[in-house]
Amino acid sequence: MLIDRVSPSNRTRAMGLVWPDALRIRGSVIRITFPAVFLLTGYGVGIAFLIRKYEYLALPVTILTPVAVVLSLLLVFRTNSAYDRFWEGRKIWQDLKVNSRNMIRNTWCGVVEKSIEDSVQKRQALKNVAAFMISIKHYIRGEDGLDYADYDGLLSPEFRMQVLARRSAHNYGSINGAHNSPNRGQSSSELRIQQQQSNEGWERTVEVPFPSLLLYEIQKFVEYLMDNGVVHGQLYVNMLSTVNAMGTLLGGCERIISTPIPMAYHIHLHHSLYLYLLVLPWALGSMGLAKTIILQFIISFMMIGIDAISREIQNPFGYDANDLDLDAFCEAMLVELNYALNHHAPKALEVVENTLTNNMDRGKNSSDGTDTASCT
Repeated sequence: MLIDRVSPSNRTRAMGLVWPDALRIRGSVIRITFPAVFLLTGYGVGIAFLIRKYEYLALPVTILTPVAVVLSLLLVFRTNSAYDRFWEGRKIWQDLKVNSRNMIRNTWCGVVEKSIEDSVQKRQALKNVAAFMISIKHYIRGEDGLDYADYDGLLSPEFRMQVLARRSAHNYGSINGAHNSPNRGQSSSELRIQQQQSNEGWERTVEVPFPSLLLYEIQKFVEYLMDNGVVHGQLYVNMLSTVNAMGTLLGGCERIISTPIPMAYHIHLHHSLYLYLLVLPWALGSMGLAKTIILQFIISFMMIGIDAISREIQNPFGYDANDLDLDAFCEAMLVELNYALNHHAPKALEVVENTLTNNMDRGKNSSDGTDTASCT
């Protein structure tokens, strides 16, 4: 699984050619920033013509130097805050993958299967762990409900019915056509992006999140193991700690998605940024029309671009090119699950297999005795 989509050589391949990353469009903020940059550049051209006619209106360039320093500090703080959220989200999902792997491995290798019920519970618990990661992906994107292709084959019919009944009784999920966008069918990525962006800063307090319901099921299985004596005490403690860690990581995702940048800081930053860019042509106009156009364009693109980058990465769980590839994390967990389910567990149905073998032997002996008696 390749998470880092930027090549180490700072080059990318497109249309059969290798291009430097400086010429890339996808993943950049060019499309976001260009409308404002062009408007400010056009405004600068108008101011340059005005100053050419009325030179006394020009401001000294040095007057904007301390303002530029303060604005740079504001932008740096904004970008660092956004990247901290992005990096924390990356660490959370890596820890989530590690804990889920440990849970699958400990369950598959350490749980003794003494009956058919133990075997069924064990395999469903593994699927619930993988479904837990997938459910977090949908939950933090504001996608409620179970109508997603990546849930297929993971959730038991009984659990689906339980969730649907709970939703019917308690309005679980608040599903409606204008807000929900399942990955099946014809829903567009633009609608999902708008939906994800509209959920930034939410905090749900009405219903229990679907990932938490899956955690209940996983912990019920861990308690089932202890009550039926199919796991030793230390492994039970380790599995319970892993379940609690998974719940903590779910809370970490909720903390990122439900904590927006303070509105006062956001507004003041934009006031300062655009006031600076509106005053800038009055200082550049005395340099001439060509220099004013070039410098106004470059400075506007740089500063607005930095602000746009911070807005792009402050919520790393969406569908943008700069967001974390959550589908890749979930795919890695499905690979782990398939490996476990397609390999013989060390403690798989030992008692049951011996019982079946003995029954088959008795059946053969009785069959042979009947045949011999009839021949006799």
